[in-house]
Amino acid sequence: MMRRHILIFSMLFVCLYSQQSDNLLDKSKIAFTPHNFLGTQKLGQTNSIVYDFSLCRQCHIPSKMEAVEALWYRKRTFQAFDMNKHVQAKESEVIPGDKNSRMCLACHDGRLAKGFPHHQNPQNPQLTMQSKNSIRSAKNSNLHLFNFPNNKANTHKPLVDSDLQLSDEGQISCVTCHNPHNNEFGNFLRVTPNGSQICFNCHEMTNWNLSTHGHPADPKYAKLLNGACAHCHDIHAVPAGAKLLKTDENTLCLSCHDGMQDNDLEVASESDLEAVFEKPFSHPIQWRSVAGNAVNGFDIWTAGIADERSVICSDCHNPHAASDQAISPFLDGAQLYVDGVDSRGFPKDYVDFEYETCYKCHGMNQNSSLNRSVGRLFAHTNMSFHPVEAPGNNPYVPSLKSEFSEQSMIRCTDCHGNEDLMGPQGPHGSNIPHILKASYADFPYSDIEENQLCFRCHEEQRVVQSNGFKFHLLHIQDAGYGCSACHNPHGSVEYPGLMDLSSGFIQPVNGVLEVVQTEPGHGYCTLKCHDKTHPGQTY
Repeated sequence: MMRRHILIFSMLFVCLYSQQSDNLLDKSKIAFTPHNFLGTQKLGQTNSIVYDFSLCRQCHIPSKMEAVEALWYRKRTFQAFDMNKHVQAKESEVIPGDKNSRMCLACHDGRLAKGFPHHQNPQNPQLTMQSKNSIRSAKNSNLHLFNFPNNKANTHKPLVDSDLQLSDEGQISCVTCHNPHNNEFGNFLRVTPNGSQICFNCHEMTNWNLSTHGHPADPKYAKLLNGACAHCHDIHAVPAGAKLLKTDENTLCLSCHDGMQDNDLEVASESDLEAVFEKPFSHPIQWRSVAGNAVNGFDIWTAGIADERSVICSDCHNPHAASDQAISPFLDGAQLYVDGVDSRGFPKDYVDFEYETCYKCHGMNQNSSLNRSVGRLFAHTNMSFHPVEAPGNNPYVPSLKSEFSEQSMIRCTDCHGNEDLMGPQGPHGSNIPHILKASYADFPYSDIEENQLCFRCHEEQRVVQSNGFKFHLLHIQDAGYGCSACHNPHGSVEYPGLMDLSSGFIQPVNGVLEVVQTEPGHGYCTLKCHDKTHPGQTY
């Protein structure tokens, strides 16, 4: 019996000693970090275990100091700063109220130790304990949250096996991401920052692992994989930009997508999109104004459908999901997992067709009026339409090139985009009005060469000659009319063949203005144009 007691006691002693040794070893890691203010030469060490923990007193002593509330978000000075006090943040504020965070901020105020760095803004200078009363910090609501957002969009609390630790209240604090006793991963992080692994303990980014930014296939972009979130997001800066971005979104995107590497962190893209946006006709990322403003004599808001129009890159692209791999013929990989508006004007979380992205501004939505909606003309319930939403309803289109048929569908970017086919593609900018890829005259009288956009899909000779469409030869070559004199390139609610009778030079005959199709390619019209009256003229 005695021997058994001795054995049990020995086992308990070994376990307790082993556990104590593990705890000491874990706590000893602080000795070799910047948080050891005494220096390792003064500490007693045995087999890499530190037994003199006098260095802990720097933080683990109840103390008060003259400071302000809170240290990184100061509005007034000379208040007692109690590190153990719990502060409840107002709804309009984002402050760390738990005692662990306040203990960190007692030193990390930007003076005693590195703090939340301030962007160089003369109106919002760096504040320290000795800042004057006249200095105020700007209100900041974009700092990384110290609580989880109510909508839980793309976020979740760390899983049970995560190395991140929430506060006693189940919220975020400084020590959620930082372990003040262990600097193994640098910056006292609990998880390696490589590939932003620490971020993905709470953040979920749809398609990130297949995206160009998340996992670039080309090895020359490997730096993107390493830096990940840190390339675009500034977690600690005050005041922070929207979405914690380092600068405004468009500037940030173009800092890399300008074909140049301006600093070590940037990863230069192959394409210079900045130059494309500087073309005379572009999506308005540089301006925020009202309809009617003109640049170089052209109204940059011609396609706008609201009083104030401007766009940001994420209106069309999801930077966490965008890929160079298209998932269907109707949606380019650059638009994966972007929200949009469907053909009926209802919002969608993720688009399935390219036009649903365009309809956010150019369709039937809260920003548009019905007569300015391009989507209204593409509706498959119309008499005729270009096949963007659905295959066309005309079984007879003899002018189509061999690679197309009456069942083919097209995308908005088949017509709208960079006229330089060797440059960056997409509807970013063009030297041709309406951001078109080729010339298209939107006035009645024009030459064939001014309508090359149409001949990207249609055989020029079949269009010009009357063997494809009766009377085309007469109207085009003899009268000198261009395509837009008779046709709307998007669609027609009432008439076949994309016919547009709204032009001022087309007049009714005895109050009747109509084009009627009796069979594919044939019908009659009642109208007056080019000084000719057509009362029921057959075609």
